[in-house]
Order: sequence, then C-alpha cells, then structure tokens
Amino acid sequence: MKDGFDPELFSRESIERAARAFSCEVERRAFLHKAGKWTGGLLLAASLGSIASCARKSSSPATTKPAPGTVPAAPTAVPGQADLGIASGQNPGELARRAVDAVGGMARFVKPGNMVVIKPNASFLDGISGATSTHPEVVSQVIAMCREAGAGRVIVMDHCLPASPEACFRANGIGEAVKRAGAEVIAFGPCEKDHGVDTEIPGGVAMKRAGIYPEVLQADVVITVPKAKHHGSAGLSLGMKNFIGVTADMGNIHNFDLHQSIADLNTLVRPTLSVIDASIILLDRGPGGPGPTRAAGKVIASPDVVAADGYACTLFGMKASDVPHIVYGGRAGLGEIDFNKLKVAEV
Repeated sequence: MKDGFDPELFSRESIERAARAFSCEVERRAFLHKAGKWTGGLLLAASLGSIASCARKSSSPATTKPAPGTVPAAPTAVPGQADLGIASGQNPGELARRAVDAVGGMARFVKPGNMVVIKPNASFLDGISGATSTHPEVVSQVIAMCREAGAGRVIVMDHCLPASPEACFRANGIGEAVKRAGAEVIAFGPCEKDHGVDTEIPGGVAMKRAGIYPEVLQADVVITVPKAKHHGSAGLSLGMKNFIGVTADMGNIHNFDLHQSIADLNTLVRPTLSVIDASIILLDRGPGGPGPTRAAGKVIASPDVVAADGYACTLFGMKASDVPHIVYGGRAGLGEIDFNKLKVAEV
C-alpha cells in the first residue's frame, strides 16, 4: 500500500468477487419480479429453480445419505485398451466420442440404470470462440454416449458466475445442447449457497468439509467435462479444478490452500471419467477471459483425472509438476502424474 492506495483492492480476483456480489443482488431483485422454471424443457434445481434461490432459504433433502470419502472402484480394464485417449481433429463432438472409445467406450463406465452427473464448464457467457466454456458438442456427445450405455438419468450440473444459469447456459450454447441430447440441467446462480450438503472430507489436508450438491453425492457415475484453459489462481483449469463448481459456496475453497483444497475435493468427488475439451484453449486471463486463444484441436479422455490433466498441461507448454494441485492429486492416489507411464492412444 502506498499513499493509502492498495493495489489488491483492484486485482482481477477482487473485481470478480465484487461483480459476483453485485450479480447476486441483481439476480435477487429479478426474482422478485418473476420466478419459475426455465423454458425449453430444462429443469432447475431445488424444484423451484435456481433463479429463485437467492430470494429464499432451503434445507438439504432429508433423504440424502452421502457416503463421505467413499472412493468408487476403478472401472474394469479390458486388455488392449488405452489408459489415456487423445483424439485430434476439427469436430469436437466426434473427437469426444473417439477419445472415450479409445479408453474402452462409455459402456465401460456407465451401466444400465445408472444416475450420471456430468460437470462441464458452463459458468460463463462467452460462446465457443471465447474458450471459457466446454464446447456444446462435447457435452452433447458425452450425454449421447451415456444414453447409449443405458443411463437411467443424466444431469448436467454447474454453478454459474457472472449471471443467472439461464443466461449462461443460453449464451454458451450448452443449454440447447443438453436439451437436444435429452438430459437435465441443474444449475445455480452466483449467490446460491443453500443446496449443498455439508460433507466431511475424511482425507482432507487443507479443506476438511465442503457443501456438495446432493446429486453429485447420489450419482453412480460422475464425469468431469472441463474446458482446458488458463486460470489466474490455479494456473490451469482442467478436470480436477472443474469440481469447484459442485460446491455450494465456491468462494470457501479460497479460504484454504487452493491447490491442496482442489486435491482434497477430488478425494471426495472422485470422477469416474474425465473428458477434457481442448478443441480451443484459453491461454491467458482465465478463467473468464477475454484472452488469447489457440485452436488445439484435441479432446482427452481417461478414467485417470490426474493423467488427463497432466497431458493437457503440455498443450500450454507446461508439465504436471508446474501445477501443484495435480501434484497433490498424484500424491493422494487419485492417478498417475506421469502419463507417459500409461498406455496412450492417439486417435
């Protein structure tokens, strides 16, 4: 601080926090005028809808019975299949399918009747070219593959930041893609903090508890489908970082060591599958941009979230060891930090 001026007050993160607080008040006032479900068949969380959440308090469902710290068994490996699938080309939806097929196909991960939660990056208003949100066709193809595998219920879930869920999902195109693929949306606005279930993280080092959305705790299969992008605080936002969006109070994780807390969260909400959209990547000024982008033309799939993130680092000229939360994830037994030790299929 010099002459009474504190530059931290005007940092990007401080400005973003202030914008979110303002957005909550705008969202609350908008609800007082009009509340209800989204149009187009998309379902909102907590029955009355995410947009309503800032104007009311709600309790967690009494029927929720989370199993804190339960780690799902690794999907059964098939001889000859890859541990890490990397698809390259121009069509992001086709790339998603090829990458998942390379690691055994969606039927390896999703069984008939399963409840599946898909967590994309859907928090921002930018369209495809902005590279802040997962490409809609990647989300659509992941849903389609889950349906083909016999999933009983498929939910696409996120916590939106600069605006209402309705506005974000419309602007980034994910809402229409979900509707077309026949899944549900459960999403929350920037001020929603009530829907989460306060859950212990038994293996937590920095963060011991978190408010997790009950649908995530109840799911048979959780799939992280992030956009590969720069992040001002976490270095990169990939499959592990993506799970901050399943916490009801996203700001709380910043009260602890961010990188260790990301790893802690992943020990609780451990993904069955990671499908990283690197069709276009955001190189700087993430997570919300605008910033420089590059058409990397890839989609990465793996049941090993650490290995998938490790490979994605190379698209930014980085190594997994450059991103502490990936290192901590490897130490926590979440996956293999050196993807070169695994069987990699480039398709």
